[in-house]
Amino acid sequence: MQEHLVTEERPRPVSTRFELAVARMIDAWLAAGKVVLSESDLRLAREFLEHTGCRVEMMDGQRVRIKSDKGRIREMSREAAVVAALRRLAALE
Repeated sequence: MQEHLVTEERPRPVSTRFELAVARMIDAWLAAGKVVLSESDLRLAREFLEHTGCRVEMMDGQRVRIKSDKGRIREMSREAAVVAALRRLAALE
């Protein structure tokens, strides 16, 4: 077993509001038993995705088109867009 001294590691700086709100969002989903997004949750995820190099386009009321920093374009639900933001955040850790 390896010791992990958190006092000797510097935390990664937080650069978006999504990073601060994500724990609250996930707690609400767990309490509801499903992913339920508010407009502000979606706005925070969009801000984060754009901060990490994606281009986000809102299509109709339920769909989002995301163009990644590598040029890949995907259409997805709003909920899937937030999960994509969560995956990008996890990759930064």
